[in-house]
Amino acid sequence: MVGEEAPRVDLASKADSFMLYPHKALVSSASADWDRFYLQYHRQPPYEMVEHSCRQHRIIIHDRTLQSPMIETIEELTQPTQISYGTITVIPANARNWACWNTEHQFIALAFESTLLAQHLAEAPDIKDVELTPTLSRPDPLIHSIGLALKTELESNSMGGRLYVNAMTTALIAHLLCHYSTQKQMLPAVASGLPKRKLQQLVDYIHAHLEQDLTLSALAAVVHISPSYFSGLFKQSTGLAPHQYVIQCRIERAKKLLLQDELPIAEIAHILGFTHQSHLSRHFKRLVGVTPKAFLKSQ
Repeated sequence: MVGEEAPRVDLASKADSFMLYPHKALVSSASADWDRFYLQYHRQPPYEMVEHSCRQHRIIIHDRTLQSPMIETIEELTQPTQISYGTITVIPANARNWACWNTEHQFIALAFESTLLAQHLAEAPDIKDVELTPTLSRPDPLIHSIGLALKTELESNSMGGRLYVNAMTTALIAHLLCHYSTQKQMLPAVASGLPKRKLQQLVDYIHAHLEQDLTLSALAAVVHISPSYFSGLFKQSTGLAPHQYVIQCRIERAKKLLLQDELPIAEIAHILGFTHQSHLSRHFKRLVGVTPKAFLKSQ
């Protein structure tokens, strides 16, 4: 079964920003004229976000050390992370994103339009054809400081605020381009998908290693193709992005294991490479239409 498209959020819309979190932001730049740049300051209870993508590039600045790990997902990247004060997460525009935390979470969400990044690239002739790199939580004192400075500026509503915000935005984007970007792959047009032999080799590998971290790079290495080129070929062959196909295979295996009625759901989640039981349940319901428990009751 082909996975449904994740909702696409536009943070320039006040209504869309309410889709992501249970409570509205404590501080927001929605009423400020910050020229394609947005800030929200949140304090949110334990929560599991809906899987989504966002029109804007985003940086999440964690403003509190969490007592239990957060589960973060950006495209095929997934890991439980011990969130510390000042760590940051970089989520490129249009990347599928999901997160789950079990204790109150406090954070700054910065977002900016792709056109703003393109404008800065045009003004830097030595930097061409780059894209932001998905990055799960890591320390970055400079971005943390910029986020706090912008929050303070928004709260103070001081004179000359637009000039200050523009300067901070320029510093932020320059830092992202230096430390969180990579050269875009210029790919030839894809006329057909993977050769049948390589596709079968890859499918066999996926089914034999569902418990492992099947990243885009790991799968591309199986058939000796560069990750970005591999992704396009794979989608043309199967109709799914690699990470979507892997999740679909895991859910099909989970159905078989559930019907055997020998293992608890949490253990099935673990042996199929899901980070925890709710991670399995979320994808199971999305693809099958019911939770694992409801699926068992219907049999």
